[in-house]
Amino acid sequence: MTLTTRVHPSVLPMLLALLAIVGMAVFVEAKTLNVANNGIDSATCGDKSSPCRSISQAITNASSGDKIVVGPGRYGDLDGDTDFDDAGEEKAEVGSGCFCMIRVYKQLTIVSRDGAGATVLAAGGADISVVRIAASGVVFGKKKKGFTLTHGRDGLFIINAAQGVRVEGNAAIANDNGFHVFGSEHQLTGNIASANSFDGFLFLGSGHVLSGNVASANGGGFSFLGKGHVLTGNLASANGTQGFAFIGSGHVLTGNAALGNRGPGIAINDAIVESATITKNNLFGNNSSNFGGFTNCGLLNRSGDPINASDNFWGAASGPGSDPADNVCNSGAGSTTTVAPPATKEFKIKTLTPVDEPGLIVPADSEQSEISQAPSSMPIQFLKEIQTKEALLFRVTGNVSALRLEVIDLAGRKIYDSGFVNGQEFSWTRMDVGYKPVANGVYLYQLTARDREDGEISSELRKLVVRR
Repeated sequence: MTLTTRVHPSVLPMLLALLAIVGMAVFVEAKTLNVANNGIDSATCGDKSSPCRSISQAITNASSGDKIVVGPGRYGDLDGDTDFDDAGEEKAEVGSGCFCMIRVYKQLTIVSRDGAGATVLAAGGADISVVRIAASGVVFGKKKKGFTLTHGRDGLFIINAAQGVRVEGNAAIANDNGFHVFGSEHQLTGNIASANSFDGFLFLGSGHVLSGNVASANGGGFSFLGKGHVLTGNLASANGTQGFAFIGSGHVLTGNAALGNRGPGIAINDAIVESATITKNNLFGNNSSNFGGFTNCGLLNRSGDPINASDNFWGAASGPGSDPADNVCNSGAGSTTTVAPPATKEFKIKTLTPVDEPGLIVPADSEQSEISQAPSSMPIQFLKEIQTKEALLFRVTGNVSALRLEVIDLAGRKIYDSGFVNGQEFSWTRMDVGYKPVANGVYLYQLTARDREDGEISSELRKLVVRR
């Protein structure tokens, strides 16, 4: 038996109108809101013709699923008074609320137009996170469309309840922690953390994937707790303690590099560590300082468990051992490490960080030296150094493949020469050529940049004040 329902002709127009409204609701397109240094905040700002001044106002005006595009310049504490109550400043919550400068509480895509080198979010030294992500599915930055996050408690903080956040192309510089991540299944790709007082990357929870990130000249490199984190193609270099430190189960470290850290390249700490995969990593030049009674440890196993660390390169074809190789160090009952067979040559590891862009710029009172190049090249700029407790960060922008730092005392003696180091930035830990700390005081320095055609050009001599 077939049942048919007839619609009275008088009801039909109402049904059609209802269907039209539902259809409009379903097919509404996500919109794009714009933020710029010449914008003005209002309840209606965001169009290209009337951009917002602050990212916070654009978030308020946006709906979940929208995209926010941020123009170059400085955002946050604009006048340096740390009160965040002046026109155009971010709506920071200091001492209460989110303890953050920018709170992302909707599922949004937030990118910069011109990349981390040109787009700076500055918390002015306030005890807050520069950016706090409190929603799942957020996209913050993309390749060459990220941000510089500076002078906060954390550069970027993700809360425990968030899932599936993507963070790419950002630089966290001169914070307490660079990237501080809770929650699950987040992806961090092509970010850099440098000159942060504590960890460059600190993440807890489960199932995070980190690829192509750099932690350089921080208190520590990558520290992770929880289970099932996957790290590939990351670099930990010249950090004050360990390159990578972990607790938990099911972690995978493949194709990473820990180079020149003061502590061990990898530190496996006191806890049950199950089924960790540690292979095809470069581990050498680490643990120059005493770390819990150990030195020259490419890997320090303090877990109380057996660890398999085969097919890693330890700095020499013969495998782990004394210099020039890093060694394997086991501490505590049950801590054993299998290293055979070791890799006999260094792995080629490619990072994807913002240093591949035209440099990192922290706005400042900075003095910049601009030197004209061929018309087809970007101008080379030697930026003002950034000084932290751990190191001095020197940076250059433009068509540069390598950088050299020379430091001279006031008697004219060269006390340090880095030689050419690949990349557009270099962190100096205030050690002289004999690896001894230099005294506080006034020095001179010169940077030399090598361009991609092997031409070289130097900055003028500049004054440098070393203080701790």
